[in-house]
Amino acid sequence: MKLKKSISLKLLLSTLDDEKVPYVSWKNNHQLDLVMSGKGDLDLFIPVDSKSKFLNLCKNYGWIEVTNPVAHYPWVHHFYGMSEEFLSHHIHVYFKVVTGENWLKEYILPLDLWIIQSRIWSNEHNIWILDQQSQAIIFMVRHLLKGASITGRALYYSEMDSYQEEWMKCKQKAHSLSNASPIDITSYLEGSSILEQEFHLPNIWTALSFRFSISAYLRFHWLSLPSRRIVAFLHRFINKFFLNRKKLFPHVGLVIAISGVDGSGKTTMLKELYKVFDQFLTLKKFHLGRPQGKLIELIWRALGNTSKNSTMPGCAQLSTPSSIGKSFNGAVLAILRLRKARIAMKQANKGNLVLVDRWPTDQIGKMDGPRVIIGSSSGYVQHICSRVESWAYSVMPKADVCYFFELPMNVAIQRNRKRSKDNKETDEQISARFMGNIGFKPLAKKIIYFDNSGDYITKRKEFLDNVWSEIISSY
Repeated sequence: MKLKKSISLKLLLSTLDDEKVPYVSWKNNHQLDLVMSGKGDLDLFIPVDSKSKFLNLCKNYGWIEVTNPVAHYPWVHHFYGMSEEFLSHHIHVYFKVVTGENWLKEYILPLDLWIIQSRIWSNEHNIWILDQQSQAIIFMVRHLLKGASITGRALYYSEMDSYQEEWMKCKQKAHSLSNASPIDITSYLEGSSILEQEFHLPNIWTALSFRFSISAYLRFHWLSLPSRRIVAFLHRFINKFFLNRKKLFPHVGLVIAISGVDGSGKTTMLKELYKVFDQFLTLKKFHLGRPQGKLIELIWRALGNTSKNSTMPGCAQLSTPSSIGKSFNGAVLAILRLRKARIAMKQANKGNLVLVDRWPTDQIGKMDGPRVIIGSSSGYVQHICSRVESWAYSVMPKADVCYFFELPMNVAIQRNRKRSKDNKETDEQISARFMGNIGFKPLAKKIIYFDNSGDYITKRKEFLDNVWSEIISSY
C-alpha cells in the first residue's frame, strides 16, 4: 500500500489555482522567504464559499488541521504539512477577515471581495499576494486596531521590529491610502504616526476613535472587551508556565507506540519522532516497559528483582510455575501498566500526540505481557495474582498504532553492544529475548511490523514517512 504523504506548500498553492480556489497572502508578506523554507506561518485569506473545497483538498493532499489551545477564533484555521526534509509548513487560513488585537481578534471586517480583487501574482515567490497599496491599507487598519488598548499596545510594541519591516515593504503616500481604502481611514492618518519618519505606535486617542468608527464590525459587545483581555492573558500565562501546550488535534489525538527487542532502535526512533513533531504538536511521552518509573526501578533491582536469561521478561519457560514473589511482581506490574496506559489514552483524548516506548501484549511469557505461570504446585497467592494480572491485560487499552521493530538477531546484538545504558543486557539475554518474542503481537488497533535493519538515514526517513502517513490517515 502506497504511503499517503503531504504535497509541498508550493504544490498545494498551485493546486488551489488549478481547482479554482481563490486565495491571497494578505499580511506578513515580508516573511515569505522564511515561510517558503518552513520557518514561518503563511497567512492566507480564502473566501468562505470556497471553504469546503479547500478543506477537501487539504484532506486529500496530506495536510492536517490542528487547533490552537489558547487562541481559537471563528473562521480561522491552522493546517500543517510536512516537507521531504521533515520540516513542518504552517498555513494560517482566514475564511473571513478576522483581525484586531493580537489576543482577541475582535473584529470581522467586510473586506472579503475587495481583498481577492486586490491580489497580484508574486513572481519572486510564486504566490498570490495583496498589491502594495492594499497591503498598506490593511496594515493601517491593523495598526490602529492594535494600538487602542494598554494590552494591545504592549503586544504590538513587543513585536515592533517585525511590524516596522512589514510596513516598510508596503509603505504608500497618505493620499493614495485615503483614495483607495474600502474603510474610511482618511481622518486617522495624521494621528496614526505611521507616515512619520520614525515608525512607532499610533496616538491612542486616534486609535480609539478609529475603533469606535468601525464598532459595527465587533464580534463581541464592547463592554466585554476588558474582561476578555484578562481571560486571554490568564489562558496564555497558564499555558506558558504550566501546561506548555502547542497545537492539538481537533478532537482526539493519537497513541503511537514502538515495541521491539533491545537493540532494535526503539529509543533512537522515538527521539526522531519527538524532534520532528515537537515542531508544532503537543507531545506526551510514556514508557510502558517500565511503568513504575526510574526510582522504583532502582529499588526493584536493589531488592534482587533481576532476570537470568531463561526467566527474563519475554523468554520465560512457560512450564515453570512462578514463585510467590514473581507472581506478586507480575500482578503489580500489570496494574502499573494498566494505569499508565489509561493515562496515555487520557492524554490522547485531550488532543495530544502520545509517543510510547513499548506497549503491552496479552501473550503470556512475552515481553511486556503476563508473567504469572500457574502449575500444580501453585498456591492461593499465585492464583490470586494470576487473576489480577489476567484482568489487567484483558482491559488494557489498545494503542492506535504500534510499530514492532524487526531485525536479524545478530544486528540486535551488535547494536546492543554499542548502547550506553545502565544494566545493559548481555548478548545471551538479547538472544533469549529475541527467540522468546517471535510472533509478538501488541494490544493495538493497528500493528505495523517494521524492518529496522537497514542503514540509519534510510530507515529514519522510511519510518517518519510511515508515521506521518498514519497521522494523515487518521484525520
